[in-house]
Amino acid sequence: MKKHIERQTHHYTTIPIIWTNTLSTMPESFINETKFSLPVKRIFDTQTTTYFQNSEALKRLKFFINKYVSLVQSIEFQNDNHFDTFDPVILDTVAILNRLSIEIDRIPPLAGPRRYGNLACRKWHDKLNQVIESEIENLLIKNNIHNISNELIQEQTYYIQNSFGSKTRLDYGTGHELSFIAFVGSLDMLNLIPSVSGKSILFLFHHYYKLVKKLILTYTLEPAGSHGVWGLDDHFHFVYLLGASQWINNKHGIHPHDMLNKNILNKYQHTNFYCMALSFIFEVKSGPFSEHSPILYDISKSVKFWTKVKSGLFKMYEQEVLNKYPVVQHFWFGTGFYPWIDCRLGKPLPVYEINEDTEVNEMTHDQQHIITKSFEMYPTTVPSMMKNDFNSSRLTTNSMTTTMAPPSSRIINNYSDQTKVNRFTTNRTQR
Repeated sequence: MKKHIERQTHHYTTIPIIWTNTLSTMPESFINETKFSLPVKRIFDTQTTTYFQNSEALKRLKFFINKYVSLVQSIEFQNDNHFDTFDPVILDTVAILNRLSIEIDRIPPLAGPRRYGNLACRKWHDKLNQVIESEIENLLIKNNIHNISNELIQEQTYYIQNSFGSKTRLDYGTGHELSFIAFVGSLDMLNLIPSVSGKSILFLFHHYYKLVKKLILTYTLEPAGSHGVWGLDDHFHFVYLLGASQWINNKHGIHPHDMLNKNILNKYQHTNFYCMALSFIFEVKSGPFSEHSPILYDISKSVKFWTKVKSGLFKMYEQEVLNKYPVVQHFWFGTGFYPWIDCRLGKPLPVYEINEDTEVNEMTHDQQHIITKSFEMYPTTVPSMMKNDFNSSRLTTNSMTTTMAPPSSRIINNYSDQTKVNRFTTNRTQR
């Protein structure tokens, strides 16, 4: 049960934010003149998912997704990179991930067979919740962020805290992966990664995926909102975008059909994220690739060029992740980094009050209090962070919202450009 709330608007000082095609420039006064708050739930159904498609939050997320995927194009990952060229906050974030990984070793899974995720994972989440806020505060202080408010720490902490799966459902999926992208984007908005490069992005996400895969294998986490065999992957999507971008114009002459060759996967699984993700599939699944991962199999069989793979995966990501209620319902909104604002009008989007105990066990006391407020603490208008160069990107706003259902071959075919002869996948109904 939900109820529409009449908004009362509060005026704040707002500042212009300047963006270029690849890098962002954030005014030094951003922290002082931006109101931060503990994120709250705003997406309750397909209607609010439609509102999300026109939000400033999604526009910023799409900007960073495009930015990071573009940065890694034609870049091989090398774990022995010269770290002195990376922004210090990249190394500090990786250090946090490594400390969280050590906690997994200290909390072994409970003995005995289990159908679903191992309950020991909840102890790990308890440890995460105990330390992560102080970890983020120390990270900001160490990187010379001044005038740090509790609200800034809480808002930024929320996104990394929700990047490792659900404590309640003991699962992990693309929504959690999206939350980590949001966290990296928040570092970007604070201008903490001014020298970000393809190599540093790969370095950061390598350690993130390393930790997540360790969680999945140790505690047998369930896929979150999976399509089963009709999904791209049980747990990930963004990793394939990074990997496909890496393969563009590669010097090894690797083509999409080479992903069917396990010798190729073994050779490049440590340098290319696409191979890395496929290798993980073969680690957790058995049987013919064409049966347990038909979408990935069809991509390798049907698509000739990595640019085509990348564009198809972009469109699929928009439809199956960013525009799917079961996924984005777990993405919450503060007032600083990812605000619930209409990006076209610069005004608050419709807000609903929740009157049921939906996911109350996953909310903190403060979040339960905030979510029942009868007014919105947003400025009358918020300047869009993106220029027209973002509006013309591959990830475009789509007002169509669909609910979770196994995508048919027709839908999958439509991910690619319909004006071209080659399809992203073969229409399985014609086989």
